[in-house]
Amino acid sequence: MKKNRDIRVIRTQTALLEALEELIKTKKLSNITITELCTEAKINRNTFYYHYNNIFEFLDEHKKLIIDDLNDITDLSKSHNKKNLIEMFNIMKQHPHFLNILISPNCDLDFFNEIFDVANKKASISLAKDESKFTSKELLLCHYCNAGCNAVIISWILNGMKETPEEIADIVWEASKNGVFSILFPTENF
Repeated sequence: MKKNRDIRVIRTQTALLEALEELIKTKKLSNITITELCTEAKINRNTFYYHYNNIFEFLDEHKKLIIDDLNDITDLSKSHNKKNLIEMFNIMKQHPHFLNILISPNCDLDFFNEIFDVANKKASISLAKDESKFTSKELLLCHYCNAGCNAVIISWILNGMKETPEEIADIVWEASKNGVFSILFPTENF
């Protein structure tokens, strides 16, 4: 795999991602051939093979880009602020085709889990530096918040990432900070 950010390479990668996103709607990733992918992307197979040996190497390159970008964000567990959430969602918003491929039921790879693990660690709610000092209730509440954040991310991707990263960060931040019921039912007393 050759690292190159030339505009022609970027266009080719985008065409391949869009084509793969289309193909994976009806076919398992492991059954998609490079010929099919290149035909759908309207690129020459030699162009594909110049940059990658196979589809998995192509996807792996994109996974590494996202993970590297996510790793540059300060852990929210060390610095609780909405700015870091916005950064995380901005990174995800830059890769809609790739994320749609990964959450497809026809994608038989664990790439999404690896990206999700990194994102989850960045957005993870923690109340102290040492989790061993958490009470059982605190740990359960942290898991509840993290699972809710994960569900919001998946729904956001599946719905076409229509909301801005700032809007998604607001939802996650407010729900984690104030509770879901207080947002959904602001006039109710619970």
